Amino acid sequence: MTATLEESALLDFLSERLADYDLGALGPLDVLADRMIAALPDIGAPWGPAIGPVYTSAGLQEWLGISRQAISQHVRGRRILRLTTADGVSVFPSFQFGANGDRLPYLREVLDALAQGIDDPWTWAVWLNTPGSQGLTHAENLRRGDPTAVLEQAREDAANWSRP
Repeated sequence: MTATLEESALLDFLSERLADYDLGALGPLDVLADRMIAALPDIGAPWGPAIGPVYTSAGLQEWLGISRQAISQHVRGRRILRLTTADGVSVFPSFQFGANGDRLPYLREVLDALAQGIDDPWTWAVWLNTPGSQGLTHAENLRRGDPTAVLEQAREDAANWSRP
């Protein structure tokens, strides 16, 4: 099988990044490959641009190195946004994680504000992935570190959602 240009570029990039590693010290290479793949979000989801790529629960556990129980605690504390599909599968929008697995700043405060208007994680996910000020999504604006405008918009939209 011939690699595509994108696959070749990725393999070249990985080779450069791994040049300084003692791969033998990392354990079996098939386990390492599985861990690398687990860090990739699912891009084939049917909700596509409305929410973007998602992680499965197993993929998120592997990537972040935390247990299912720890993920559930983060979900209950609104530090991680979990969506449940129609067939009962838990998925986690990738926009809420940085490249190193860091969580979206101020997510709890924004979800608390949105919950005042509607208790629906799917609506929250679409809202977070919708462009706000400066053409960036609300999630991108949160990642920039100034939550003031995003929180204000969340409170305003929640108030509108709760009106009869």
